[in-house]
Amino acid sequence: MVLGAHGPIIRRSVPGLKTVREILLDGILFTPLGAAWTEVVAGSGTSVQAAGYKETTTGTTTGSTSRLYTDVLNFPGTTFPVDFSKRILWGFTIRRVTSDAAIIARVQLKAATTEGALAASGLGVRAANLTLTGESYRTSGAFTATIQTMTAGDAYNILVDHEPAVPRVRFYVNGVLQATQSTTGNIPNAAIASVGMITSILNGAGTANAFSQIGAPWIYQGL
Repeated sequence: MVLGAHGPIIRRSVPGLKTVREILLDGILFTPLGAAWTEVVAGSGTSVQAAGYKETTTGTTTGSTSRLYTDVLNFPGTTFPVDFSKRILWGFTIRRVTSDAAIIARVQLKAATTEGALAASGLGVRAANLTLTGESYRTSGAFTATIQTMTAGDAYNILVDHEPAVPRVRFYVNGVLQATQSTTGNIPNAAIASVGMITSILNGAGTANAFSQIGAPWIYQGL
């Protein structure tokens, strides 16, 4: 708590996370929300690339998919990409619209551009309808327990804290720690030259026109 000109100021923080000053001194901050995302759709899938968010939509046709992904995330002024051997803080907001049991939406940071569960080094979250879990992959993949039961239409702030030296991956929702993955074989820990960010949605066997929106993505990587 800090005493300000008009009384006490309470600063809420997550233990172990860096301040903006520390980020600027000790690492690189990257915000991949430009227009250079590639669209892949099937069936009645569509996408929207707005200034403040990315949206993937299934339409009403069973089996439809929509996927947006970035190129390799090389940081400005450097020749190296996202490096899973280093500390990574990865944040974004996620919003799901329309509840349907057949819908699966994902947001992933991984060494592949494919839709689906992690099968290459990476980190991510999966919304099976409105049940949100964390996922990570090194030599094998694993999901956490539920980190959030989402409400359709509401946005949630996600923070993934990747510490390969520990090793552990911590998943926060709206600033609260919800799950920790600490199995070594499930935690990426190598520099890979093809890491990008992906957001996707799949209509497995339903007929709902479902949406997944992400906003304010950012990545901090330690030097």
